[in-house]
Amino acid sequence: MNNLGSRIKELRVAENLTQEKLAEELNVSFQSISRWENGISTPDISLIPTIARFFGVSTDYLFGLQDEESETEKNELETAYWYYRKEGNLDEAYEIMLKARKLFPRDMHFCANIAEVMDLFEGGNNNQISTYVDGNFSEQIYALCQRVVEESKNDTDRSRALSLLSCYYMKSGNAIEALKIANSMTDFKHSKEIMLGEILSDNDKKRQLQKNVLEMANYISDTLVKIAFQKELGFTLSMSPKEKLEYVQAANTILKTIISDGNYLEYSRKLGWNYRRIAELYCMMNQKEKVLEYLLKAEKMASEYDSLDKEKTYQFTSPFCDLVNSNLSNSDKYYVGTEKEMLSYRLHEMKSLFGDDEQFIKLCKRVGDNNIEI
Repeated sequence: MNNLGSRIKELRVAENLTQEKLAEELNVSFQSISRWENGISTPDISLIPTIARFFGVSTDYLFGLQDEESETEKNELETAYWYYRKEGNLDEAYEIMLKARKLFPRDMHFCANIAEVMDLFEGGNNNQISTYVDGNFSEQIYALCQRVVEESKNDTDRSRALSLLSCYYMKSGNAIEALKIANSMTDFKHSKEIMLGEILSDNDKKRQLQKNVLEMANYISDTLVKIAFQKELGFTLSMSPKEKLEYVQAANTILKTIISDGNYLEYSRKLGWNYRRIAELYCMMNQKEKVLEYLLKAEKMASEYDSLDKEKTYQFTSPFCDLVNSNLSNSDKYYVGTEKEMLSYRLHEMKSLFGDDEQFIKLCKRVGDNNIEI
């Protein structure tokens, strides 16, 4: 019974209730609430079911009897969620988090997870986009993120929520609120990762510095591609195919410079997508040989990514990141299917350029058919 008072306090604070308000709801004195929370006394046994019903939890939860079992279930839900995220199965990832939220409604990490996967529906297939619109996901994401920011004690989850809130405000045309959030965030030089690179020692220090280098290369590469292609940024319509080509080639050069030995691991997917983008740009410029050259490179990267065991932990081998483990969950994949299937999906859009070109036909046969829904 010793942790009963602390559990009541935890639930009261999570509900943003004063001791006086809780006392009023339970028809007891606020001094009683204070004594319970300080471990001086415990509630009358007849009150336990009432307290549990009020907070929407079980009596076992109040007594801490489910803690170990709950942590196991939370870990299983988290593992399943990231499995589906890696597979690009947004529907299943969403269902897993709906279940998690029902079982653990006050878990702010699950709040951040479900907000994140709901946001991905906006860029998913037609059914997911319809669900996003019809389910008013935008407002749900806003409410979830506000709660995470207000209640979570985890800096990473709060940062995820703030990032989504910033995007929400920008989409709503509220640049002032988006800027407030951006200005409240830590700058590059004072982030946790940079500080750890300064504080740690020996191999831990080198590993952190290598992680930082790889993350920064990834960020720069992504940003270059976004400038060239993401309509929301406002630059893509004013850029010629040749200008876009320079941006995407630079994006790949940066990644290939840091991962210098060709063991790209999860970055093979990103490189492959960029090779395909380059091929599409050459297609617009009617340079058939260049299109085929980069499609073959895209095929190679797709094969490399598909061959990776998504449940296995790999390590980079380039001298610039050879202490860093691969993170195959860091892909924001939004479709079900292999990379070869996605390439097959995109090849159909180029058939008019190649006609009965023998090399292109062979490539299409090697890649095979696809069941991609976009």
